[in-house]
Amino acid sequence: MSRPIGEPRLEIDRKNPDGNFYLYVTEGGKSRELSTFTRDREKAELFRHEWCIGRSRPKVAPPPDAVLITDVLNYYMVKRLPKVKAPKRIQEAVKAMLPFWENRYLSEITEDTCDEYVEKRDRAVETVRRELGVLGSAVKRYKKDGYVSQLVSVYRPESEDGRIRWLEPKEFIQLVKAARRLKGAAEHLPLFIAIGALTGQRKEAILSLTWNDVDLERGHIDWNPIGRRRTKKKRPRTAIPKRLVKYLQRRRAQYPDDTHVITYRGAAVADVKGSFRRAVVESGIPTDGYDRVMPHTLRHTCATWLMQKGVDKNEACAFLGMTIRTLERHYEHHHPDYQKGARDAF
Repeated sequence: MSRPIGEPRLEIDRKNPDGNFYLYVTEGGKSRELSTFTRDREKAELFRHEWCIGRSRPKVAPPPDAVLITDVLNYYMVKRLPKVKAPKRIQEAVKAMLPFWENRYLSEITEDTCDEYVEKRDRAVETVRRELGVLGSAVKRYKKDGYVSQLVSVYRPESEDGRIRWLEPKEFIQLVKAARRLKGAAEHLPLFIAIGALTGQRKEAILSLTWNDVDLERGHIDWNPIGRRRTKKKRPRTAIPKRLVKYLQRRRAQYPDDTHVITYRGAAVADVKGSFRRAVVESGIPTDGYDRVMPHTLRHTCATWLMQKGVDKNEACAFLGMTIRTLERHYEHHHPDYQKGARDAF
């Protein structure tokens, strides 16, 4: 099957077999060659896609009623996915939005259609807010790059109050015991739960943790070591809580060849959402309404336990990588009626 006329051919430098990938283009009867400056096939393909997008830029930007929303989302993914730390979130948001916004134009994005999307999507408010946030970012990028003449506003529902659910020590023990009985997750999920509750770090930080980041001799964990891309989520260096040391030592001795701390059959675990949910059900912990327990609940648990121990707010924030205001939300909800129960966790 022949290539469309004008479609660039991606090949290793024809003059140097050890060179980079080049784009070989024929336009108007003339041939050109453009270096992609890389030998990596995926990066070279990205260069080709971006070049094709740039070539198709209109001399006069069309109005919103002439631009399909799907074109905007596809363009945004090409431009942003290689540059973000968690591309899967953008991909999932776009996948969720396509059934509703497909075959619609930018001019059809109104407060009413956004409200209709929220209603039909029928998911948690924060989930829908995140998806519409991706749409809003895509529209802004499309306008900034000159592909549409007018910026369209994307409306999002009001944010709900954050969950304040936390685990009491007896619930924590129930959850760990349930995780130990869970087929396929019994070896790594209990450790994930222990790290989450005792360090207060986010799920992504725990799953990406490697043994190079853990210093058992000096007793600290570097959640954002040199070389790792920084994000808006603060990741501090923290002392290893004394109750966590034995968990980490046991894991290291049991799997000395693993690179990551949380692994399954030697490979890093991509997500624990499903197994964590099964462990919660197995544990019998109440989970109705705002009592719902999810991996992020472990972070709330750690913050609450620190307050129960009377730890200074600034010290607690430094340990958690959390702002004072966020910590105060726990304080407002749990003081002075919270139960003393953190014991000697820290």
